[in-house]
Amino acid sequence: MTKGRWILAGLVVALVGFATVMGLRPKAPPPVEVTTSPAKKGTVTRVVTAAGHMQARETVKVSSNVTGDLLSLSVKEGDHVNRGQVLGQIDKRFYETQVTQFRGAVASARASIAQIEVAIEQDKRDVERMKRLTAERLASVAELDKLMTQLKVDEGRLAAQKELVAQNVGQLETALYNLSRATLTAPIDGTVLELSHKVGERIRGSDFSEDVVMLMGGLADMEVKAEVGEQEVVAIHVGDETAVEIDAIPDKQFKGHVVAVGKNAQIKNPGTDAEVTTFFVRVGLDVPPEGALPGMSSAVSISTATHDNVVMIPIQAVTSREAKKEQKAAPREGEIKVADATNTSGTSGTNGGYKDDPPTKAATGKPKPVKVVFVVDKDGVAQMREVQTGIASRTDVEVLSGIAEGETVVDGPYRTLARELQEGQKVKPQKPGQGAGDKGPQGGRS
Repeated sequence: MTKGRWILAGLVVALVGFATVMGLRPKAPPPVEVTTSPAKKGTVTRVVTAAGHMQARETVKVSSNVTGDLLSLSVKEGDHVNRGQVLGQIDKRFYETQVTQFRGAVASARASIAQIEVAIEQDKRDVERMKRLTAERLASVAELDKLMTQLKVDEGRLAAQKELVAQNVGQLETALYNLSRATLTAPIDGTVLELSHKVGERIRGSDFSEDVVMLMGGLADMEVKAEVGEQEVVAIHVGDETAVEIDAIPDKQFKGHVVAVGKNAQIKNPGTDAEVTTFFVRVGLDVPPEGALPGMSSAVSISTATHDNVVMIPIQAVTSREAKKEQKAAPREGEIKVADATNTSGTSGTNGGYKDDPPTKAATGKPKPVKVVFVVDKDGVAQMREVQTGIASRTDVEVLSGIAEGETVVDGPYRTLARELQEGQKVKPQKPGQGAGDKGPQGGRS
């Protein structure tokens, strides 16, 4: 072989050897496809959502303390009535008879008073006459004592008769009150929501049990009575702004505010694994919508806290992993260093402050997961950062420490972010609309 052929053969062998060596080397894993978002500054508003039902702010049960047949009803369900308007009539003949009877008793007792007063005047004259006769020794002292005793007896009869008059007047006033209760009148301006009796039925009035004739409510002032979980109710205060959605009036939101926060817990399934504790929160509508009726299903969104000009990231970008073994690094330039922080959900206390993050170790000594975010560096590598978070809205969460404005964080897919992605892995950000997969329980950012 010539020298040129030897050189060519050597080159071929070298190339084959190089190719073989390169083929035997382990290949780097392909980059993980993820979706990313930048950390930015903005406003985060924490919103508590709850379901409830519409109701009239003022509801009154119309009933009577008297017993009798319902003779008439001058209203029907849905009628608007004014305070003092006649609603119905209960048979009042018995009560009219009682009024007549006690009026006669009062008149008789007063007539007896007049007779006794005349007798007392006569007794006084007799006593004076007897005193003169006794002084002239024309009558005995015993006769004088007898007349004075009679005077005192008649004065006692007068006092007793006056008490009887007062008693009869009281009974007359009671009878007049019962007679007035036989006529049902509207206690408030409102709407008749429900009729519980029909004409001809017997009303059983009592001071110990209520026999409701009808239910009235003021539909001009409507509110929503919603049930809120015990973890969220501590952040709600009277006056918090709300948005109300009514199922029967779709595609519309109505402004309102919290008017009352219940203090009595509603405990369902007590003593079981399914035990749930809620509290009633009443939300008043600033402008009640036309057509809204008590009982309609509603949903309320209560704005409990707002933080302006804070670093925020998509809420699905925060996941949980075991804490790093090495000591936590000092905050980077531009990060916010805050001692206290809330959990991922951003639950705040009654004073709007933050709760401390849970310790990294449980009582058993096992490491507890901490909140982390994966940051994509300039080389396209995912770096796991432990973060502290503040309040959270439906889409974004406030970051108190661990992330600086402008850094790129991984926010999906959910499965990749929650289980598969590890620190140091190469990532490949997807362009919008390229099917990055499930964005997580929140369903993506809006």
